[in-house]
Amino acid sequence: MDVLDAMRDIDERSRSGMRMALLQSLNPTAPIGYMKPEALHGTPWGLEILQSGSLKGGVNDPKGGLESLERMVFFSDRTPESEKDNTTRLNLRVKPRLYANGKGVNVSNASSRAQQHRLSQVITHAADNGKKLQTMPGSVTIEVSDLKQAAREGGAWLQRFLHDKYILKGAGQSFTKASLGQNSSSLKLPASVTLKEGDKIKVLDDKELHEFFHQAARTLQSELEGGKAPFLSLLNSGVVVPMVFGFEKVKNLSAHEISTSIPGKNNRFMYKANEHRLAGGSDGGKIKELEIRSLGDLATLYLGCELKNIKLPEDLLIRLKISKKEKAEYLSASAIDKFRTNIFERASEVSNGAPLNTQSLEALQELNAELRASDLRSFLREA
Repeated sequence: MDVLDAMRDIDERSRSGMRMALLQSLNPTAPIGYMKPEALHGTPWGLEILQSGSLKGGVNDPKGGLESLERMVFFSDRTPESEKDNTTRLNLRVKPRLYANGKGVNVSNASSRAQQHRLSQVITHAADNGKKLQTMPGSVTIEVSDLKQAAREGGAWLQRFLHDKYILKGAGQSFTKASLGQNSSSLKLPASVTLKEGDKIKVLDDKELHEFFHQAARTLQSELEGGKAPFLSLLNSGVVVPMVFGFEKVKNLSAHEISTSIPGKNNRFMYKANEHRLAGGSDGGKIKELEIRSLGDLATLYLGCELKNIKLPEDLLIRLKISKKEKAEYLSASAIDKFRTNIFERASEVSNGAPLNTQSLEALQELNAELRASDLRSFLREA
């Protein structure tokens, strides 16, 4: 493609025809003449990107990693992954789909934060309803700057505790699949907590201990709802809604290489050093499509868009890719319109006509679960 773009002894009509021949989608559900994206970006922050209208690097926290670049916008494009490769990037869509899940070992990854929010909800729900929080044998010492404000700093401790004890071990997922009160007894916190401020030490008694956990959970929950976790993952009860944005060719990308376990082989990652507008710019890169993993995720997306007053670009194609085995499906504009109409008719029924923006997050989570449990394939057709 780069050679074709650089050729000078060719007229634009021929160049356009050759580009069409190389990039035209063979998917039978794609619009006639549709050309596949040349750059992709996978993310768990899809709603926030649609709201801002741009891809931005390092908005929340450092990515981490010894060889990572901070605050850059990365793309999977058709350049070879390694200098030694003779073909374009074989995993063009695979890597963005992986990144879209938001998983990682750091406490700040999007998937962990989504589950942290759900687990903190379980704690506050139990405490608010007079249920005794369950404990496990063992004690912890937490260093704080002010014993009188310990619960605020307790949010950071609770975040690390939930990440290490539950989320990294895969135990956090069970709480995302149940109602808040269903298995709260399975969430156990330390039986003894000692707070330390310099030389001052305070061992929390039973009542103080549960109040500390309650306030720490509220602090963590509030921080995550303030923008530290993807909004759709909150609506979706702690499960990330992965999205892959597809763009026209983005010009003038820089390359960043990361070493691999194979001697002499580095993987090349392409990036922009500044934000990238979804509408494109001087370097091209207008958005073409949005890939989602299920109709349930599409329902959650529309619910989030309605709550945040976000409109999807009119010419944006929705690409449904349910599994590796199933062929991707492009949804027609008419099907999307019907789907959206049916989603909000159903939402109104479930909510008894109550405006969405007047409902609590807990009520919206229940509504989202109800929508996702519907026969969503039928929502693509006339009611």
